Amino acid sequence: MMQRDVHMNPKELLASLQFKEGDFGDIVLVSGQQHRAQLCLEKMENHVKNFTFLGYTFWTGYYKGIKVTVGNGGFYAPDSAFVAEILCAGGINTFIRLGSCGALRKDINIGDYVLVTDVLRGDGTTRYYVDDDFVPKVSPDVNEAINEVFKQAGTIHQGGIWTTDAIFRETKEIVNPYIEKGAIAVDMVTSPLVTIANLNKRKVASICAVSDNLITGQMGFTDFRFFQAEMKMTDLAFSVVDELSKVGSK
Repeated sequence: MMQRDVHMNPKELLASLQFKEGDFGDIVLVSGQQHRAQLCLEKMENHVKNFTFLGYTFWTGYYKGIKVTVGNGGFYAPDSAFVAEILCAGGINTFIRLGSCGALRKDINIGDYVLVTDVLRGDGTTRYYVDDDFVPKVSPDVNEAINEVFKQAGTIHQGGIWTTDAIFRETKEIVNPYIEKGAIAVDMVTSPLVTIANLNKRKVASICAVSDNLITGQMGFTDFRFFQAEMKMTDLAFSVVDELSKVGSK
């Protein structure tokens, strides 16, 4: 039988990685795809690698004098929760997810953006953290800054996102009830990220480029419009960081 209350906690893990308090910035731009993190690095100055562990790498540097952390933070619910826990323990106060999603509305096209306003939990990971009736909440002020920046550079839709664990079980019997509950997109990450940020009283938002459409059947994973949206998203994210910094300094 276990004698300790918990086998491992994120602060202990960070310590084992030689992480020191203050190594992270206040804001993190986090995505599942490592190439998005690499695109972010091109916008930063004097960045240093915080750590690489289990395939996840985080760097911290500066953008217009603002200390920012970037990294790849998981493809799925379990590893997204893992990374979110580490980032919270490391002192991150504002999470911005630069993600991708499948559209659940016919008029949402490949390469459009979905700004998450509501989170519908269909994953299994968050059940280890909260009761089934817990509703994760994104931060309105961060969403406002994202909307102001992104609406000038592309088509942005606001609405609910459903997070699932099973990409090959996106059947109409499972999907349609979530659409009826208000989901306009689906991903595999947002629910645990937002839930853990909420539990740690951190600000959090999720903006996703549309890679496919479950209503029309479009597959845009190799579509230039999707790649272009990804590249533009990483660029625009720093304008959001700038906006949030201006608000915070007032």
